[in-house]
Amino acid sequence: MIRKLIAFVLALAVFEVVLAEGHCTGRALYRVTFRNLLTPENFGDLIPETGLVFSPLAGASHSNRISFFTIRGFASPQVEQIAETGQNGRFVRLARNLKYSRRGVLSVSAANGPTMPGNTTTLYFFVDCAHPFITMLGMIAPSPDWIVQLNNRPLIRDGEFISGENGTLIAYDTGTDDGREFTSPVDASLDMPTEPQQNIAPLVEDETDRFEGRIVGMFYIQRVK
Repeated sequence: MIRKLIAFVLALAVFEVVLAEGHCTGRALYRVTFRNLLTPENFGDLIPETGLVFSPLAGASHSNRISFFTIRGFASPQVEQIAETGQNGRFVRLARNLKYSRRGVLSVSAANGPTMPGNTTTLYFFVDCAHPFITMLGMIAPSPDWIVQLNNRPLIRDGEFISGENGTLIAYDTGTDDGREFTSPVDASLDMPTEPQQNIAPLVEDETDRFEGRIVGMFYIQRVK
């Protein structure tokens, strides 16, 4: 109960972000694409011969009053569901509730299906001066509780909407399950919850990292209008 309360507080905590000085006006539409590099060609025997998928991605654009999760923080129930099952229903419901109640969320988007090995998935987000951040994540599946993510990413710099940017994705351990193999049991009795819950951290920091610190994906952010 205590860890759930802590996770909820972290999910709605105010995190301090200082934007560069400048006058921002209007809003912009961005497309955010994740490319899945978890193919047998890239990883060989390190992963199953069929490769690994990203579960249906979900995300939101939001203000600095909202943080759905933070690296080194505890995973909320919404993030835990994505990390352990690949289902994003709790995350999407929370984000939509915050949007409709005007509590720091502007735009919510979710994919209809997984991102297969070697493929891409694109989500669209409106961003404005009061909601300049995006968060987007999905499960690496199958896995115990590993995710790919963009977290509190600012799309305004020097008071202007950025035209775009690209970068790499690595695997993160959400600290909710002790499993170390490429498994995600449907039977809850086979689950191995981490007690006490650990902080969200790059999987490369774990000596059991199955990806050997390699890049598991790419992200592409582009302003479309």
